[in-house]
Order: sequence, then structure tokens, then C-alpha cells
Amino acid sequence: MKDRKNFTRKVVLFLCLLVGLFFLILAFRKAQQLLIKATGTTADIVIDFNLQQEPLKPVWKSFSQGGEESVDMIAPTVPVIKSLQPRYIRIDHIYDHFNLVSRNSQGQLIYNFSQLDQMVSSIRQTGALPFFSLSYMPQVIAENGDIVGKPKNWNEWSQVVKRTVEHYSSKSEMNLTNIYYEVWNEPDLFGNWKNYGDKNYLTLYLYSVQGAVAAQNTNSFKIGGPATTQLYNSWIKSFAEYVTKNNLRLDFFSWHRYDVDPAKFYHDVADVTSLLFHYPELVSLPRVVSEWGFDPAINNGYDGNFAAAHTVATIRQTLSGYDQMMAFEVVDGPSPENKTYWGRWGILTHPKFGLSKKPRYQAFELLNQLQGSRLYLKGEGTWVSGIAVFDKTNETLSTILVNFDPQSVHVEQTPLEIRNLPNGIYRVKKTRLGQTPTEQTVEISNHIYQTESILPINSIILIQLETIVNQNLRPPLL
Repeated sequence: MKDRKNFTRKVVLFLCLLVGLFFLILAFRKAQQLLIKATGTTADIVIDFNLQQEPLKPVWKSFSQGGEESVDMIAPTVPVIKSLQPRYIRIDHIYDHFNLVSRNSQGQLIYNFSQLDQMVSSIRQTGALPFFSLSYMPQVIAENGDIVGKPKNWNEWSQVVKRTVEHYSSKSEMNLTNIYYEVWNEPDLFGNWKNYGDKNYLTLYLYSVQGAVAAQNTNSFKIGGPATTQLYNSWIKSFAEYVTKNNLRLDFFSWHRYDVDPAKFYHDVADVTSLLFHYPELVSLPRVVSEWGFDPAINNGYDGNFAAAHTVATIRQTLSGYDQMMAFEVVDGPSPENKTYWGRWGILTHPKFGLSKKPRYQAFELLNQLQGSRLYLKGEGTWVSGIAVFDKTNETLSTILVNFDPQSVHVEQTPLEIRNLPNGIYRVKKTRLGQTPTEQTVEISNHIYQTESILPINSIILIQLETIVNQNLRPPLL
């Protein structure tokens, strides 16, 4: 009997310890969340209508498509992507997916652009121009047939590049203007190229440029690189030194960036400028991030609001210093498990699943409503940031606010004050990501508009004030 009582006492004690541990864990998590919130700064957004700045550059209006399938992946997306008004769509795998290069019976190189032309036609139907990643090595000229390796004869690689540029940029053929030709795709990954030694990217760039500049009767085009998986100091420095020393043509710098921290994109610009400080002829060249996102691996965040909020928060950091930010990618590849959503990078699901618009697509729709000149905006916080613009033509002031929290725990109530507005009557339209807009009419008589918005975890809101009656322009009363 005594043993049974002792056993019961031990069981009760054990259960009490478990319950205590459970509440201790809950308290720890709560304290952790409070600590996260305590170490950040909440936003208090103030916009000054009188402090208008430079015209907004829509760096986000370009996209990149991977070689998920050896077909024209853009064709099914044309009507949906066209509405985003893209400037450029980047494609790679142009030599290994589209049967472009072969040999005749005499061993001479021959070219068949018909399959690639179909994809270029689809890109143009969206309103965009093609941005070619010159990759990968055509198998017929590759050493040991390795499509990410060196050519057996470097002059043949030059000939392939020359013929590609002539086909698309020559006035007597496709006759396209301002096409981008980027030398390779992620050379540090695909082929393990180095910026030194036997398998040297600098050699690859040399023969690529030699081929491109030898193209005849061309419109203006741009050639550049190195399109590495991220911004490597050693690559940029050696690349700049090489092209300067050898007087090679270089029209833009490109790299890829996958990082959950939007501030990293901002710091990249300063890093490049610092690295190119001793090359004044290069420091002002356009900077292109030809692929970007928050994770280079498959991640379920790409299917939801996380990617959308990251997109707007990142664009906020890249409005200065970049020529193009090419979001990766346009459309998902096919799911091996036959799933609609599987963490792939596309802003649209695979055509098999209806080309559904993911929240990141909707984020680009909201960004596209920003037109005009930027306005001075202050009071951004740790999680909430924003962009404000005024479109003089439509007399509309637009502000986009985003609450991006990589930990996905922060909710914020954000005040917004717009100062020095012309008095008058305005239509106020508020659009939250993925929701139906709301509208109301307000009269402003003290030159100030104030509102507050609850911003849930990883959310976006667009607030627009459209002038209905500008009292400053009213005729005087008789």
C-alpha cells in the first residue's frame, strides 16, 4: 500500500513538472516575442507633399525565367504577364534547350533559331524585350560534350555569340534594339568557373565580347556580366581590372542576390561603388540584379504573403543605384508531385494548374500603381517601410506601406500623416494585398491628411489620394 502511494505521489509530481514545463515554454516564447518587439522600432510615417524628389524609376518591371522545361514557357503566360508591363524578360539555356547550334556534313557550324525565335516572340507579345543569358555551351562545340564546360575551340564560341547577336540585333534580321546579352548564368555554380586559372570566366568573357563586337550591321545592344550567384568582391575587382586592362567592352554589371534581408540589396550598391572607385569609367555603369528572391532553394514562402512583403520591402531598398531588378521567376516549373503550390519561385503557378496569380504577382500589381515623382518620406521602422509618389498628370498621391518581418510575428498599427497637401476634396482609395479596395471622400482644409492602418504580419497596403476638387484652383467667389 505504501509503495502504491509513493508511486502515485511520483506520478502526480511528474505530471506537475510537465505542466510547469509547458507553461514555462509558453512564457519563454512570449518573452522571446516581446523581446523581438522591444528591440525594434515601430513606424510613424510622415510625408511632405512640398518635398518632391526625382521621378520614380520602376526597377521592378523586369523578370527572369529559368529553364524549368525545354519549351517556350512564356507563351502560356502572355496575357497575364502583359498586364504587369514588363520591360525585359531574361532567359537562359538558350543554347542547350533550343537546338540552336549543330554541324553540317563538312563540320561547319550551322544555326537554327526557329525554336528560340518562338520564345522571343512570346516575350515581345508581353510588351517586353528579351534579355539573353548566353548559356550554356552548345554541346557540339563543348569540350567532352560538357555544356557547362569550356569549348574545344574558343573561336567557335566567339562565332556562336557573333551569330546570336547578328540574328537578334542586326538591322537585316530580327532588328531589335537595346537587347541585353549577359555572358553566362551563375558561372561560379554552373561549371565551377573561376576568375583565374585554366577554366577562367575572364577568358569566356573575352571571347564573348570579341564575337559580339564583330557582329555586323547591328542596332545598339548591351553586353556584360558576370551574373554570379551573389556579389563577390573578388569577382567584381578582377573583372573590372581585366576589362579595363584589355580595353574590353562592358555595358553593365550583373549579379544575383537571394537574401531574406532587404537591406542586403541596399548595401550591394554601396559595395559595388566602393569596389569600382578606382575605375571611373566603370563606376557609373548600370547595375542589374538578373535574378533575385529571398531564398535560392524551394521554399513555401514563395507561395504566400511572405514573398509578396519581401518583394515590396526589397524594392523599397533598391530604388536608387539599380537599373533593373529581375525577379525570379515568371512561372513555376512542373511539380514532381503534381502539386499546384510547392514552394517554387514563380509568380504564377504552372499552366497545368491554371497560371494562378500568387501574392507576389499581386505585389507587383500594387507597385505598378506607383507613378510620378517620389515624395520625401520619413519615420520608417524596423519592419514597416514605404514609398510615396505624386503623379502630377492624374493628380494622385500614392503611398505603399509594407510590414515585412522575417520572423513572421510582428503586427503593427502604423500612423500616416501627409503634410502640406493642397486643400480640397479627395477620393481616398485603400487597397490591401489580395483584397477589394475601399473608397471614401474626404475634405482637407488644414493641408494635412492623417490615417492609421493595422498592418498584419507580412502585409501590404496601398493608400491613394486622388484630387477631386483642388481649392487652390477654385475661381474666387463673386
